[in-house]
Order: sequence, then structure tokens, then C-alpha cells
Amino acid sequence: MEFEQVLHTRRTTRAYLPQQITDDELEKILDAAQTAPLAAGDDKTTHITVVRTPQLLEEIRQAAMLVSPKTGKRVDPFYGAATLFFVSAGDISEDHIEYCNAACIIENMMLQATALGLGSTYIWGCLRKLRSHPEVIEKLRLPDGYQIMSAMAVGYPAEKLTPREKKVKIGCDRL
Repeated sequence: MEFEQVLHTRRTTRAYLPQQITDDELEKILDAAQTAPLAAGDDKTTHITVVRTPQLLEEIRQAAMLVSPKTGKRVDPFYGAATLFFVSAGDISEDHIEYCNAACIIENMMLQATALGLGSTYIWGCLRKLRSHPEVIEKLRLPDGYQIMSAMAVGYPAEKLTPREKKVKIGCDRL
């Protein structure tokens, strides 16, 4: 897939097929993470945890489950994806640049997932709830002193990814 097509095709996927991504797809996504720009080249305090074990995925889902304000029903914040990536950091700086680093890593991984025909979702809102379950966080085996900055769900989308129409959504002044 051409890069511009990847950009126009990448979107939040809210329904996934139950199949696990392949090891080859996983490695390509992790390779994309390695090319992300990090503030001050800060690759010594950034860590990625990949979760593909069904039992652990279910524990994480239950711990992070949200209630829909519209329906009042519990909602899977990972939309049934069979693979989760957690980006964590240690030695958090005063300006919290580690959140920006995590976002850059996840963006690269999401673009690679799209190029592979996979769906992806940037995960943020449910992480606060997940952090309130230290017994589940412990199972992620984060390095000592690390905390989750952001996460990503990846899998085969229930509906085929299609490029969206190109349109201007963000204002831009050209000086």
C-alpha cells in the first residue's frame, strides 16, 4: 500500500475478528516502533509489552471495562482485538515527554498495521481504570518503576479497511 493510501485508510477500528495476528505481522509492527522519533533519543526508559494470551487479554478487558454513557452497558475498550500493545516508561520527566514518545511509537505501529491490512485503535481513556487494578498490571511484567503511558489494540478488522475521502479537518495558516 502506498504511504498516502495508508494515511487515508488508517482509522479507529471498533470491531475485530477473533483471529490472532501472525508472528510476521507482529514483528513488522514492532520494527515500526523502533523507528519512532523519541525526545532526546530516549530509548533507555521506554518499553513495549505485547499481550496475546487469551486469559490475560480477558483479565485486562474486565479490569478496564467502561460503562457507556449512552446505554449504561459495559463496553470492551479494546473492541475484541486479539493483540494489545502497552507502551510504558520509567524515570518520568518533569515535563512528561514520555507521553509524547509513547504517542509517536503507537502512531508508527498503527501506520504499519494499516499497511498490513490490520485494524488498530489508540487506547487511552480506559487506562486510568486499568491502573486501579495493580494485580492485573503486575501480570504485564513491566520493568521496575515503569508505568503505562498509552496502549494500542490491533487485529483483523471485522469490516475491510477502505480509504476515506481526503478533506481538510485541521486549519492551517501558510505564512
